[in-house]
Amino acid sequence: MPVSDLLTRSCLERGHHPAVIDAEGTLSYLDLGAAVDRTVGWLRSQGITAGERVVYAGGNDRVFLALFYATLRIGAVFVPVHPELTEGQVGHIVEDCDATLAICSPADLARCRQEIQWTSADGFTAEVPDDSIAVLIYTSGTTGRPKGVVCPHRQMAAAVEAINSCLRYRADDVVLCRVPLSFDYGLYQALLCALTGSTLVLAERGQDMGLLKLIERHGVTVVPLLPALAQILTLLQRKRQRPTAVRLFTNTGARPGRAIMSELLELFPGSAFASMYGMTECKRISILDPDAYADHPDSVGMPIAGDLIRIVDGGNRELGPHEVGEIVVSGETVMAGYWGIPLEAQKRFVRRDDGSLELHTGDQGYLDEDGRLYFVGRDDDMIKRRGVRLGLTEIEDAAERIPGVSAAVALRPEPEDGPLDLVVRSELPVEEIRAQLVQRLDPARRPDRIVPVDAIPLTSNGKPDRGAVKRLLDPPAHADHATTLPFAQTRTTHGPVAV
Repeated sequence: MPVSDLLTRSCLERGHHPAVIDAEGTLSYLDLGAAVDRTVGWLRSQGITAGERVVYAGGNDRVFLALFYATLRIGAVFVPVHPELTEGQVGHIVEDCDATLAICSPADLARCRQEIQWTSADGFTAEVPDDSIAVLIYTSGTTGRPKGVVCPHRQMAAAVEAINSCLRYRADDVVLCRVPLSFDYGLYQALLCALTGSTLVLAERGQDMGLLKLIERHGVTVVPLLPALAQILTLLQRKRQRPTAVRLFTNTGARPGRAIMSELLELFPGSAFASMYGMTECKRISILDPDAYADHPDSVGMPIAGDLIRIVDGGNRELGPHEVGEIVVSGETVMAGYWGIPLEAQKRFVRRDDGSLELHTGDQGYLDEDGRLYFVGRDDDMIKRRGVRLGLTEIEDAAERIPGVSAAVALRPEPEDGPLDLVVRSELPVEEIRAQLVQRLDPARRPDRIVPVDAIPLTSNGKPDRGAVKRLLDPPAHADHATTLPFAQTRTTHGPVAV
């Protein structure tokens, strides 16, 4: 099924129900459908045809959604770009995907918005094969130049259905999307709302201090989280203590600390938490049922419907329960590889005997005896210390379980046998954090030093930015003044800040 059919169905069945709320107001499903029709007309006036790539660097608003659905309706390929990327980064994406139309500069965005407003509606809909490409989503490029993940209609539709079978969004839900729509976590909120006929509330980063009022005003029931957003909502609700209609928090990517989530659920009575694991190359891989969170708070859940997870060692030998290895996934939501790169050159995607693709995530984890997945760390986050192979996220998780530690980032030692620094956002004395970590971590996992900071820098998608965290530290933080004392205390307050 073409992904754009999700919206078409809700327009027919939920026409007068609010579809999207943004800074300009509210659009019903019929209103949004009309906006898509006008945008189809505008794209066709620009000469866009099936298969051509349309790059868009807009923010969280109705124009993004109209252009997304309209591009898919005519069979073209939508390429969302985060509006905060540099000109060079955007230029690479435009060139790499051989875009026919790129709407990226402020002038382009303003012209597009203005022209669409005065374009006549065009109800044209192309015959879109399920295996045709719907979206190219470019990865962050932390390990090299960004690569475009090829997302066909079939896999995207399967992912939306499978995710909702676990999360159970409802027609009366109001979903707050503070996550960028250019990030697949945000984009799929729009698709989940279209699937269920629910309401999407769009917010930008500049509205963070007013998020709680936004939640109250619109009766928000579902909040997709990133760590920074969890911290913001905790701080705001701690002060206001106002009742809300929030029933579900979700999270993927970097996970909020255990202490933050515990306090957040307490501050929003009646809410539950669904921890999820996935990556752009497969969208979603596993989801922990909210009812299981209390008993299995460290798990990221069971494989979603249609997917199979196995854990393998370096020789691709399948491992047993509780054995840590690479997470490998196959099934209906595995995307179609990277744009413009021959399959034999793609280490992540491997062709199976039946012709389907298997995704080697590069992430480390294990399955328990019941098939629940536990994420240990990215390959880039794995280190060997004192003869023990461990994940930096294990250290971060232990620190974030300490009440009073709202965020923690463990930095890879450089050189390999150098000191391991743990950067924390906390008002607790370093000695207290050290004492608690001694009880929680074995010697190999104990950091040499703790560095308190006032804020953890974030990427444009709201995840902790390890590179920026490392740059926050002054040279004295790596000098010899702390080499003989584990958990030496240093506080830095300069550099980029987040929450």
